[in-house]
Amino acid sequence: MPYQTGFATDPNDLLQKIVAWLQTIGWTVNMSQANGTGWRAHVSKNGMFVNLCTTVGNVNPWGHSLIMNPAATVVGLHLYTGDGYSAGANWNLQPGSPKGNGQTYTVGASARLHQGAINSYGFYSDNADNICIVCEGQPGIFSSIGWGRLNKAGVYAGGEYFFGSIPPSSIGYTGTNIQGISANAYCPCATAGYNNSPLFFVRADVDSFVTKWLSSGISTTASYGYTGRNAASSVPGITAPPTDIVSYAGFVNRATNEATLAAALLPVKLWTPRDNGGYSLLGDLPSIFYSNAAGNPKFNIPIVTEIQSGSDVYVLYPNFAVKKAA
Repeated sequence: MPYQTGFATDPNDLLQKIVAWLQTIGWTVNMSQANGTGWRAHVSKNGMFVNLCTTVGNVNPWGHSLIMNPAATVVGLHLYTGDGYSAGANWNLQPGSPKGNGQTYTVGASARLHQGAINSYGFYSDNADNICIVCEGQPGIFSSIGWGRLNKAGVYAGGEYFFGSIPPSSIGYTGTNIQGISANAYCPCATAGYNNSPLFFVRADVDSFVTKWLSSGISTTASYGYTGRNAASSVPGITAPPTDIVSYAGFVNRATNEATLAAALLPVKLWTPRDNGGYSLLGDLPSIFYSNAAGNPKFNIPIVTEIQSGSDVYVLYPNFAVKKAA
């Protein structure tokens, strides 16, 4: 089924449930097995190759130095996509992975999870293989990862994207405001996370920047996830979007009607800088929308509320909504 909910006993169980669900909707499982104290999985469908793993404790999954080493209490779910699968390659060295600028190591996206049980999850897919995984680590606190292909604006090579709740270099961060642990994650594909580092990556050949992945954020540090050129999002994260693109910063507080509690669902639009200055629109996410309605004390709309518009059903989470396939 394209939609599934439930709970998991621990992060490794969660990843195994993700893999089993993906298999039921037509994804090929190239590998799914224990990886130290965590789990690794590699799946593919229609030319998209997705690499997932969990880490438990002081484990660095990325193969390069992070902002800080993970502590014994750190648990993470990690993701990147590529263009192939190699059974003999390490988890973080699969073909076609995004690379740190000028480096050979892989960069990607992560979500921080709590040790122990995952209170609830929601798995979402549409008929174009856009995937969104939402995890409730403790009551009312949500994180997310996902991947797919943009609704492209124009013609260019690429369009694949993936996202997480925190930058991969921040997996060891244990501060009080880590997204998904003590605060809800930003909307998927928000502008930037901790240290202004990437929360999403997108493939697009743009001017002289070709056969590479665009990173998001503001950072230009390779080990933080910078790939050589930063894409932009209309959705604010730890920082606001660039001033020369369409930005939802400041608009979100007017995105829900206080009288009727009608929620406006804003498309998540991604942009790329051009060689000669300015930005061009790459496209938008097909099934994920920016929204501030759920869990907002101003509106009293419960988290995981479902709303209907015509024949379409949307599930509201803090900071975003997901279209629920029939």
